[in-house]
Amino acid sequence: MLAQTCRYLCIAGLAAFCFSACTRSTCGADKAAFLAQYYELLEDARTADLPASDPGWSKYDAAFRSYVEECYDIHEPEMTGREKRRFWRQSLRYYYQRYGDGLVKELKGKDKSTLRKIQEETEALFDEPDAMFDDAVDGLRKDWQELKERFE
Repeated sequence: MLAQTCRYLCIAGLAAFCFSACTRSTCGADKAAFLAQYYELLEDARTADLPASDPGWSKYDAAFRSYVEECYDIHEPEMTGREKRRFWRQSLRYYYQRYGDGLVKELKGKDKSTLRKIQEETEALFDEPDAMFDDAVDGLRKDWQELKERFE
């Protein structure tokens, strides 16, 4: 009986450990891990350089939505204003990279929950949300220039 109880406790403990490890790995154990994972995802998507219609975007989109819609809320209280602004600027850059010229069409699409979250957060963080879009465009210009130079 004691052996069976110990076995159940070990299984329960192992299951709890695995569950908590999965939760931590998705959103990061702390703010620093979360931001590092998020920026790594964005960099991976940027270097993949996929066309907008490529099915390879699905893995990036799923992770992006998770970071924006779930993980951000977990770590937001620990983040500085600067970290929050950078997070949302980079989120806008992802959207532009992801949809390019089709961004307007995507903005009119059916599922706007992620986009709505980005809009709400940027309006709350920036006195003038248009300035954030300008920052994002400047970053994209730099990325474009880097890409052009790489192929010249």
